[in-house]
Amino acid sequence: MTALPGLVAHGVRNHAGSSRRPTLGRGFTLVELLVVIAIIAVLVGLLLPAVQGARESARRTQCQSNMRQMGLAFLVCADARKSLPAACYTTDSAKTTKFPSPPEGNPSRTEHSWRVLVMPYLEEKETAAKYNMRKHWYDATTNSTPASSVDATLGVRADANIGIATRAVSVFRCPTAPPSQKVAIPTSPDSDSARPAIAVLKVNPGTTDYEVMTGVKPAVLSPDPYAAKGDNSKGMLDKDVVTRLKNVSDGMSKTLLVVECAGRPNTYLGRTLQQSAGVPTVNQCVGWADSLGPFKVDPVNAAGVAGAAANAGVPFNASNNGEAYAFHPGGINVVFGDASTRFLDEGMDLRTFCAIVTRAGGEQTASP
Repeated sequence: MTALPGLVAHGVRNHAGSSRRPTLGRGFTLVELLVVIAIIAVLVGLLLPAVQGARESARRTQCQSNMRQMGLAFLVCADARKSLPAACYTTDSAKTTKFPSPPEGNPSRTEHSWRVLVMPYLEEKETAAKYNMRKHWYDATTNSTPASSVDATLGVRADANIGIATRAVSVFRCPTAPPSQKVAIPTSPDSDSARPAIAVLKVNPGTTDYEVMTGVKPAVLSPDPYAAKGDNSKGMLDKDVVTRLKNVSDGMSKTLLVVECAGRPNTYLGRTLQQSAGVPTVNQCVGWADSLGPFKVDPVNAAGVAGAAANAGVPFNASNNGEAYAFHPGGINVVFGDASTRFLDEGMDLRTFCAIVTRAGGEQTASP
């Protein structure tokens, strides 16, 4: 084979007649590589909070959308029934001494959550249609004819009220709240419910991150503006009785309807999951169908412990066990009686918060 002109076997001949090897491109030194990595790390560190902030902003907006849907459902319910539903139906509903006639909206005197009562006015008509209002929410007997068998995945009949209560309902879930860990459903810790322990349930009931507030407890404020006002210290909704719109004399746009109470059925104090021997502590409310959810403003300190001195408590985000609570940084989403949603800052004054909880306190408050 004849060599091409100008080339030799071991290199390229230059113009002077000598040959040399082709040179390779210069690579990065170790120091240069470390500098590049450090620059990338700094950029990621600068961008990550912005990305996380954007994601949380989107989640907070979705949470407000959920609450707006609930607010509108309440208004449609009020238009159809001429009243807002009870906050819940409890064991008091079954006491003929207190209710000689069955309470309005609960002819069977059974236990139910407000969420069950507004579901027909949300996009949950199918679930609502299968739920039996003549039975307690925790009833495990079949709702079908012929009788259904136990669902091996659930541990209960899927068509029973307790089986229906395991369904996930997206509008009742805040996207910022962490997923709940599995808990065992104990006997009701409160005399408001006769719920037995549900040991056979293999999954958590469908969770909820939203709740209604039924008023303000004594000793939260001093002087107590509600001490002699009776029903005027109540929230928008009340246990076992419906609310007429005329009862909301403070105005629908100035009275809270639903607040966040996120993370249930697990219990949180601050941002710390409460556990006993490594097992998550069960919250009072275990799911969207549970009648035990509603609560009043309590005197709690920043650590979530009850018993704070009057005027020294915090309005929310201290505990999710019977208190308003959210996982959004710096505050909480709420919806008012007119279906308007707002984000309340954690620095909100306790007295102002109590004023917007009560439906007929007569307070003159600016919009929070």
